[in-house]
Amino acid sequence: MKHWTLLTSMAVAGLAAVAMAKVAYVADFASTYGTKKTSVIGKAKCAVCHVGQTAKLNPYGKDLGEAMKKEKTKVLTGSVLKKVEGLDSDKDLKSNLDEIRADTLPGDPKSK
Repeated sequence: MKHWTLLTSMAVAGLAAVAMAKVAYVADFASTYGTKKTSVIGKAKCAVCHVGQTAKLNPYGKDLGEAMKKEKTKVLTGSVLKKVEGLDSDKDLKSNLDEIRADTLPGDPKSK
């Protein structure tokens, strides 16, 4: 019984850490680009990098993941965000930075 309690506690702690990391990523994105909570990107929150509110990454999130691997970090930083600015993650003929400046989602080709 003690093992199940310990495993359950560890699982809950792990999920809390993941949720906190996502909040930190949203904050890092906002501070890097000056996005407001009322903007399209601000309202999207985790969906800037994820498919909806799921753990699945959209194309922009996948590009950020690759940039993080290249920098050998598990932390999203302004430096990592800058590395993917020139890419067109969602293949809509606009760079990620142009989409961010236009308040559209860089991982969603339908976001105009």
